Amino acid sequence: MTDDTPPPPGPALPCSPSPEYAAALPGLLATRVRTRAYRASLRQWRRGFLDAIAKPTLRFVIWMATRRCNLRCRYCVLPHEESPGADLSTDEVKRVFAEVAEDFDPRQIMVGITGGEATLRPDLVEIVGYLVRLGFRTVAVDSNGVNYGRRPDLLDRLVDAGMRCPTISADGIGEAQRRIRGDPSAGRWTWKAIEHVQTRYPDLGTTTICAASPVNLAEVPAVFDRFEALGLRFARVSAIFPIGRAANDPGEVLSAADLRRLLAWLGERRAQFAAGKRSLEIEFIDDGWCGLEWEGGMVRGSFLYCRAGVSVLGIEHDGRIVGCPVIHSGFNVQGHVRTDRVLDVWRDRFRPFRERAWLKCDECSSCREWSACLGGSLHDRRDDGSLLRCTARLLRPGA
Repeated sequence: MTDDTPPPPGPALPCSPSPEYAAALPGLLATRVRTRAYRASLRQWRRGFLDAIAKPTLRFVIWMATRRCNLRCRYCVLPHEESPGADLSTDEVKRVFAEVAEDFDPRQIMVGITGGEATLRPDLVEIVGYLVRLGFRTVAVDSNGVNYGRRPDLLDRLVDAGMRCPTISADGIGEAQRRIRGDPSAGRWTWKAIEHVQTRYPDLGTTTICAASPVNLAEVPAVFDRFEALGLRFARVSAIFPIGRAANDPGEVLSAADLRRLLAWLGERRAQFAAGKRSLEIEFIDDGWCGLEWEGGMVRGSFLYCRAGVSVLGIEHDGRIVGCPVIHSGFNVQGHVRTDRVLDVWRDRFRPFRERAWLKCDECSSCREWSACLGGSLHDRRDDGSLLRCTARLLRPGA
């Protein structure tokens, strides 16, 4: 086989629930929010959310190792062309994380290394080993899997260095992967990487992500069937949102009807998992607040809240300190590692992330769900706090 030989095709199943589940879904959505258990879980979650905002505690550092990538995804939220600056050097990365380990308790902090494509950094294994020796709770790497598939020894060396809970993303089982990710192998190397890690390291805690768009929606169920067949225990699905490259191409974003279909399909899969009929748990991630009917266990384990600047801090490839790399608005940048110590930025800044009242504007000012969502995902906000997109509104009947 050549590098461009696609893997054997799988069935292209429609991404929709069974007729029986679809018929029962409106009643389920309407009644679940009125149950005593649901109301109790919402109150408990909201108290926890408010406590977290009042007492921000760093638990997760996202380091964007580079914006460079070996694929060109049509929907990339962090494309290289938007920020082509030079990456931090090895010594700079080590200095920053040594300071974080000195100023915080590293045993309570997970470091997620992402990109771009993190495996393009030749010093990645060295840095992972260094972070592990500093004592961080978990050091994980996100990847599209291409380099792992081509060079399984790279993945082995990262595991030997102490990497745990890696994420490998795949958006199709054949032609959809080629089209949506600009992957000439149609996913061959990505799927080879997932098979390698599951065969050799079944208890490593590997997770996967599939991004859904009109291009690959029909293949989404087959993607998760293949994840499950390979023995993965947890996976995530996201809906492409209009940020980055997708901001200039509305055709990459699911319509309201297709988004409802995707979440209905996901709700049925989660119900099957809860009943012991499926071995793979799937959660919906990245998008905003979905509305009370969908939140609280329907499409994810709990309720959504944006942890940026509350328990999450990001370090961009060029050293900017941000609440989360995915946020594009100007309020995201709070400092720079070449001029600021992360502790000082965490302690003294991030006010836009921790004081949510400024987000209660425009349609949010009269929304009956404000007390639950408290602004939703901050990547859906403009500089002045106004909404770019409200997922809950999209999911309401008639949208």
